[in-house]
Amino acid sequence: MLGHAIEFRRDPLALFQRARAHGDVVRIRFGPFPVYLLNSPDAIRQALVSEARKLEKGISFGRVGQLIGNGLVLSSGEYHHRQRRLMQPAFHRSQIARYMDTMREVAVPRIEAWPDGGTLALDREMRSITLTVLTRTLLSSDIGSEAIDEIERLLRVLLTELLPEGIIANIPALAWVPTRSNRRFTAASRRLGAMLTTIIDGYQAAGVDHGDLMSILMRAHDDETGTGMTGKQQRDEATTLVIAGSETTGNTMAWACYLLAQHPEIAERLHQEAGLALSGYDAGHEALDRLPFTRAVVTETLRLYSPVWVLPRRAAADVDLGGYQLRKGSRMLFSPYALNRDARLHPDPGRFDPDRWATGYSRTQLRASFFPFGQGIRNCIGEGFAWAESMLLLSAIAARWKLTLADGATVSPVVSSTLVPSELPIIVTRHQDWTG
Repeated sequence: MLGHAIEFRRDPLALFQRARAHGDVVRIRFGPFPVYLLNSPDAIRQALVSEARKLEKGISFGRVGQLIGNGLVLSSGEYHHRQRRLMQPAFHRSQIARYMDTMREVAVPRIEAWPDGGTLALDREMRSITLTVLTRTLLSSDIGSEAIDEIERLLRVLLTELLPEGIIANIPALAWVPTRSNRRFTAASRRLGAMLTTIIDGYQAAGVDHGDLMSILMRAHDDETGTGMTGKQQRDEATTLVIAGSETTGNTMAWACYLLAQHPEIAERLHQEAGLALSGYDAGHEALDRLPFTRAVVTETLRLYSPVWVLPRRAAADVDLGGYQLRKGSRMLFSPYALNRDARLHPDPGRFDPDRWATGYSRTQLRASFFPFGQGIRNCIGEGFAWAESMLLLSAIAARWKLTLADGATVSPVVSSTLVPSELPIIVTRHQDWTG
């Protein structure tokens, strides 16, 4: 009666991997409802690029929708296109270079202060660092450290409550049951919304450009209509940026640290690159091109442990994907995690091998089969920000610290709003030759 729903809930990654053996487009069932799994890069690229306008996001994200409203992640159609056009200047290369100053000011002292020989829950530490980076990048005006601290606390509550119990809250009839989880989530969501509204009103009253993300969102205007965003739109997009950006980059860095702890020879090469390329300083935007191996390690981490483990779509019109005709209303899923472990695309796909990105793939092959930030009209608007932050954080860590997985730790991927490590106790030992 339930079809594949129980298997999907118990181990969706295994279900996606198993489905590959049955073809490029495979039909499963959640109760009486058919869902189509897209398993081939051609079908997925069609869904993301050539046929993207025939598809909608489709499957509700429950509490995510309650939290971010009609922000860029969930919006669609002309509204999504307009919002993306308004927000694009905030992620121009020149702006990202400015944001890196904030990234260094926030992240580097935190990484520098780790206790030599101590054990850190590095998954939580990396998510905390990236959350603080995004909060400070978004809001640099003088709103007070207490307000910033409260925003970060609220976001931690909300991100926690988005996880397993939040899946149950995706069922409309259960979303309003007054469970402890629902009460915590609703209270934190309302408080965050009220705080952001107050901050936005303060920005508007002051009329000062602080050079941060919020200032750019506030001055954005549509060239065609001359209109900007309403206060609610600004609040939705600000919340979207912090939620999406902190979780994805934080977990990517956590997985990178796990892989380096498992492969000390790769960690040593990163350490050497940081020493040669940065000369005792931490990476600025101009230094990123001098860190090709660091980029390769981030890329390989994204291949093995893509934080976005599943993407949903719904057909707004009849559509052909991978040679199969899917009717209007059809629901589909595809998994970057499963696709990136396909041996037809990546030789020895379970092996951590950053060097594969130096010579193993042509640019055409990469665009056809590897898209960690999506492609087409829904390509992640913050891709440049994420690359800059990831490379800064990873080079700062590799320059200063040797990473060792604590004895007895068993790390496995856990699916939630993103792909997170089950645990990550890491012993950090300071490099003696770092002069920063």
